[in-house]
Amino acid sequence: MKLNSFDDIDLKILDILQKDADVPDKHLAERIGLSPSSVLARLRKLKNEGIIKRYVAILDEDKLQKSTVAYVFVTLSRHDVKIAQSFVKKIRENPFVMECSHITGKADYLLRVVARDIPQYREILMERIVPMKEIESVQTWFVLKTEKRETRLPIRGDLLDAKGGIK
Repeated sequence: MKLNSFDDIDLKILDILQKDADVPDKHLAERIGLSPSSVLARLRKLKNEGIIKRYVAILDEDKLQKSTVAYVFVTLSRHDVKIAQSFVKKIRENPFVMECSHITGKADYLLRVVARDIPQYREILMERIVPMKEIESVQTWFVLKTEKRETRLPIRGDLLDAKGGIK
């Protein structure tokens, strides 16, 4: 589905759900100005088309003692499809890896890893990442403080310029 095939109501629904996915359907309908059945039909369509992938709860990393965040640049041993697929499969199974992105530059992948503390990160690195035969090298950068972390996509971004003003 292309962005321009959304109408204003779809965009409002998506915007509200990105702020609060737990909003009751009745309240969502009231905020949109439609009947609950119309909103449910639109939600069903957005889910069926894969626009809404899933609903999640965003947890407090500090309160759950997972406040050590590392960005890990991974270089594979060879640029080979089977090696990359094997690496990605293993990374997807690692619960400490929150994100894995295939990137350009000197490294092949960028991982976002969470841990309780530096010793736990070292354990994750030495026992779960470094031993992978697909990896040639890793480099780690630790996050001192996260200044901004957003989960909301700018769904109306095509209406904004680079500075956030309306075009």
